[in-house]
Formats: sequence, structure tokens, C-alpha cells
Amino acid sequence: MQDRALRVLMVGGDQQSYDLVSNRLDSLHSPLSRILWCNDHQQALGLIDISAYDVVLVDGQQQFDGACQWVEDARSVGYQSPLIILTLDHNSVLGQRALEAGANDFIATRDLQSYMWVRSIHYVIDRYEAEQKLIQLNYFDSLTGIPNRQQFLENLERAVARAEEKQSSLALLVINLDGFKQFNENYGLAVGDELVTTMAERLNQCLRKSDSIARIGGDEFTLILDDSNSAADVELVSTKVAEVLSKPIILDGYPKTISCSIGVAIYPDDGDTLDGLIKSANVALLKAKATAGSQVVFYGEEVDQPGVSDSQYEAEMRRALRDGEFELHYQPRVSLVTGKTVGMESLIRWRHPERGLVMPEQFIGLAEKTGLIIPMGYWIIEQACSDLKGFDAKGCDPFHISVNLSFEQMQDPLFVVTATQLIQQSGIDPTRLEFELTETAVIADFEQTVESMKTLGELGVSFSLDDFGTGFSSFSHIQQLPISALKVDRSFINSVTRGEEDAIIVKSMIDLAHSLQLQIIAEGVETVDQAHFLWQNDCDQVQGYFFSPALTAKDFSAMAREQMAVV
Repeated sequence: MQDRALRVLMVGGDQQSYDLVSNRLDSLHSPLSRILWCNDHQQALGLIDISAYDVVLVDGQQQFDGACQWVEDARSVGYQSPLIILTLDHNSVLGQRALEAGANDFIATRDLQSYMWVRSIHYVIDRYEAEQKLIQLNYFDSLTGIPNRQQFLENLERAVARAEEKQSSLALLVINLDGFKQFNENYGLAVGDELVTTMAERLNQCLRKSDSIARIGGDEFTLILDDSNSAADVELVSTKVAEVLSKPIILDGYPKTISCSIGVAIYPDDGDTLDGLIKSANVALLKAKATAGSQVVFYGEEVDQPGVSDSQYEAEMRRALRDGEFELHYQPRVSLVTGKTVGMESLIRWRHPERGLVMPEQFIGLAEKTGLIIPMGYWIIEQACSDLKGFDAKGCDPFHISVNLSFEQMQDPLFVVTATQLIQQSGIDPTRLEFELTETAVIADFEQTVESMKTLGELGVSFSLDDFGTGFSSFSHIQQLPISALKVDRSFINSVTRGEEDAIIVKSMIDLAHSLQLQIIAEGVETVDQAHFLWQNDCDQVQGYFFSPALTAKDFSAMAREQMAVV
């Protein structure tokens, strides 16, 4: 504090008092202090709101009660910096009243000729700065600068007390970044810290004035939505938080998408005590983490099919595999060079006898949990090969066909042998078959996965890296993989024409793929602007609703023959 000029505001008093204080400070403090005088109390409140001062001196020599009232008003609007009331002389009663009003100290002007008077001002300022540092250490996270667990608990306690008094509700969100441990292992703690800091900044963007956030663990945050109006409002905010946190981010020069899981509990319905509310939010968080991708789950909400138990749903899936209720639909891949369909991705659907067509997001999670994903995966390979032969028999162009492989499938010790048998028995040309792997599946057991890929590659099968940018593989991992293409995840494409950051990320992905002599394929293309952007930036292939939704084998065959007739 001694190395720079003091920034001082003097409130109230007369010209004589101001001159005396100003002259004395200038004579004893070097460099010179910058002192602003305002004798209008209301105007002074506006000054502290827009400017920063090291100390505010409030003249209470003639109007002590008015000085105390001004201090109380300043504290009520949130002013935290040191406030000192000037009194005519020492008076313990007045001094106590000054402290009760919110002043940090009081000083008698009769001591103006004393060097100790100026030292007292410095003492108040230094003490305040020390207290602020202590508060920062005790109540704020050192990495992100946002409140820590201690402050979170105190904030939640106050929020619950307010809600109880007002007979209102509040919402507690517990937010966890998915796969953070794996991320740290692959990229290192420094990049992990950068990720956490960015997520804290993004959370701050979602706040209203009445809300508060905190970091309570390595990758765990909380958000208190005070005075929540309705469950719909909470759901809207929760969804926004998930979207904001899941936006693509460049870390260490590499584009990534990090999904998150959010558990939500509402006071007082899900817990009318501090511990009860936190416990309910954590239960909801566990449910959210049980499902892949960014998920928001309210306490008491079922993630799986309502009214259907896991065991019942598992039994129905086993029956569906046995009775042939599953079918493959195909989404065309289109070349941006020729405008023609050059391949297709096979996508599983469940033709349920009672529920109709069931999409994969409604049953794949349970299939993975129960192990049914492995026989289901082999059925997909067998059916895709069979459909490919069917397309050829109907005179369609010799398209490539891609099949998604799950993490569990790749971990099956019999995968390479079984897949080889299915391909050879089908009689298809293996060079027209492509397996799509996610980054998560690849890095789970990198060495084994690469060996399996090389063995099937010798057969002629090619591989692509699916959902590129959403997993945790490093650049060195990608270089070692025997792949022929990268598939950009739809989350990067959604806003590519609306935000410069997203456009830069996708451009960097395209450049990365081409520098590695790989094809680049964009998923989820839904608008002409997105397609035009990708064409301008030399993306090789695209797929999405703008070109065609996923079609049954019969409809895909008809579309392919129609395209051939036009040509």
C-alpha cells in the first residue's frame, strides 16, 4: 500500500475539514494521495458504486448520526471496502456506535497533527486487505476463483432459511463432468485445470443475480437457484447449463466436447433440510451418470422407460433378438465433391409389437449394462452384410456400409474371430465394410484395440473414429490408429454457422484429418448453410437430415436406384 497513492473518498463535512485532511495526508504520504470530496450523501453512494477506493472517510464531527446512517446505507448496498468515521475527539460510546453501523474504525480529528493518525488509516486498509485474503483462502476455490465447498454450504443454508421464511422453493443442481479422471490421465493435470476453469467461467454465464455457484470437488460444481418459480423454469435453466457446458472447447490446441451429468433436487419437496436436499441431488446425479451423454435428472425421475423395470425390459430385448424384432435403417453419406451418395451408416431400430418403433437411445444403455449389446452387435454385423448383398442384387451402386461397434463389443475376447467368420460367411467384399469406433471405446484398452483393428484390416475392413472431439484420445493416439476417416460429431455442426469459435473448431478438425491423410465426415447436417460451410472448407462427406433421414433397407434401395436413374 505504501508503494502507490491512496485512493480516498471523503463524504460530508465542510471545506475546512476537507482541506485539513487533504493537506495532512499529502504531507505524510508519498506518493501523493488522490482525495475526492463529496458532501452530498446520496451522490456519494453513487460514487462508491462506480469507483474503487482504498478507504472512505465519513465526516461525523458535526452530524455523527448522519455519518452512521450513511455507513449503514453503504453496507446495505454491498460496499465492502474500509469505511472510517471521523469524530471530533475520542469517545468510546461514539466509537462503539460507529463500529455497530459497519465502520471499520473511527478517528478523532483532534489528532490530525499526529503521524499516528495517518498510520491508523494505513492500518485499517492493511487489516482489510489481510481479511480479504483470508476470506479468499477460506471461502473461494484457488483455481477458479468461485465459491468453494465451505461457502456453498453456508450459501445453501441461507437459501433454505429464506425459502422457509417466504414459503417458497429453491433448486439445487449438482453438476459433474463426465470422464474427467480419464481426461486428466490422457492430457495431464495442467490441461485438466484449464478445462475446469473454462467450465467455471461458462457456469457464471448462466447465473441470475439471485443464483450462486460453487466448486465442491475436482470436477464437481453446484448451482443454487434461489426462489425458483416452477419446475419448468428449473428444467429450462438445467438444460441451458448442460448445453453451455457441452459446447466444443479447444484445449491444448485440440477441439473437445465434454459432456456433463446434472442431478436436480427441489426444496422442500425433495428434502426440507440441508443434508436431505444435498443427498437427493446426489441421488439424481448418480441416475444421470448412468446414462451416456449430457443428462439432466430430477430427484425421483426415472431414466429408463416409465412403468417398466430393468429386468422386464431386458427380457423383452432378449425376446426381440430371438424373434427378429430389431431392424437396421440406413442413413446415406454424401460426397461434397460429387453430390452423390457414396456410403451409408447402419443404425439399429426396435420394431416393438406394442410401443412401435423404438429408437436406440431408449434401449442401448440397458443393453450395455446387461451385456446384451454383444449379441446385438454381432446381429448388426450379420444383418448389415446381408443387406449389402441385397443392395447389390437390386443393382445399386457398390456403396460402402458402416457399422457402429460398442466398447463392450471390442472388449469381447472372441470379437475378431466372430466378426471374421460373419464377414467371410456373408460373401461380401470386406473392403466395402467399415467399423465405426468411438474415442472412448478406443482408449479403454488402446493396445488391444489397435491389434484387433490391424487383424481385421488385413481382411480388408476399414475403420473410422466416430463422434470425433467428444472423447479423450490424444493426437498421438489418433496417429497410431489404423483408421481411414474421422467423423465430426453433430454437436460441433449444430452452431457452426452461428458462432466464430465453433467454425474455427470444425475448420481445425478438417485440417487435422487432411494432414493425416484421412477422410473427414460431418454428422448431423440439417441446413443448407451448414452444408455450404462444410463444402467451402473442404469437408469430404456429410450425412444428416438435410440430405436424408435414416431409411429402411427397402426405402434406401429405392432411393439409390432413383439416383442412378437420374444420372
